[in-house]
Amino acid sequence: MAHELSIRENGFVEMAFVGETPWHNLGQDLEEDATIETWSVAAGMDWEVQKSLVEYTPEDNLLTAPFPGQNVLYRSDTNAPLGIVSDRYNIVQPIEVLEFFRDLVDENGFKLRTAGTLFGGKRFWALAETGNFGEVCKDDGIGGFLLLSSSCDRSLATTARFTTIRVVCNNTLSAACGSDANTVSFNHLTAFDHKVIKQQLGEAVASFGTFMGMAQALQAQKLGIVSADVFLSNLLLPTIQGVDESYDISGNRAYCKILSLFNGEAKGAELVGQTKWGMLNAVTEYYDHWSPSRANENRLNSAWFGSGAKIKDRAVELLAMAA
Repeated sequence: MAHELSIRENGFVEMAFVGETPWHNLGQDLEEDATIETWSVAAGMDWEVQKSLVEYTPEDNLLTAPFPGQNVLYRSDTNAPLGIVSDRYNIVQPIEVLEFFRDLVDENGFKLRTAGTLFGGKRFWALAETGNFGEVCKDDGIGGFLLLSSSCDRSLATTARFTTIRVVCNNTLSAACGSDANTVSFNHLTAFDHKVIKQQLGEAVASFGTFMGMAQALQAQKLGIVSADVFLSNLLLPTIQGVDESYDISGNRAYCKILSLFNGEAKGAELVGQTKWGMLNAVTEYYDHWSPSRANENRLNSAWFGSGAKIKDRAVELLAMAA
């Protein structure tokens, strides 16, 4: 079974966390007041991205030739290759992602919750609790978090994004509410500047309050079975290849599971009932915890960075349109 969380030859998983063990007991459990240096070692982010000129050996030639302007990025600890980039590419080091949070933890009350690497170190992230908290309805609490991620294989820009986590089930949702106001992103042709990102994020702090308002509005609206079917059809049909108007969505695995979650199987379903907020959490739980995947770590990548994140954002848009 393939793992997207980076696992070293000795079995060490490059991820650390505080609190409840995530992703099937993988990673190192830290104390809440652990230092950035401790996080770096425990999360497997204590190595550097280094670069070397790309060279190749033409057929029937024993001498290598350079490829001007192209570099291979590799890990300093294992020499494992990470990606090929141009001279214009600005490298972001794993420790920089953690260092970003140092003053936020020391001065602003943020608390690191998880950090690690994916795909052998090609992607890395850190997630911190911001201190924002609210209830959509009684006993249904939502916490605000800041996720910083980057890559060294050109697959991700360096991105800081506010997100929310529902306490009862650990479902993750963007706090965007249909806009990009909660996200600051730098491509790797621009140098990673902590101060610039933090200044821009300061304007996005209100995104949590906006998200809570949206969530409470969705909780106030019931969603009948006919409306639920229309919503799921609009959400899922664009993701299914090779179907036409005659396709019966009711036989689709995602459709069936999300509907079952909405009808009471979802964690916290008893708190919210059959409302638009209940449907949004059914969709989120499916893509965070139930969608077909080779490994649970694959769901982490999808839920935060890939197709799962996109379809959850789309679900917010569809449900909020008539909110």
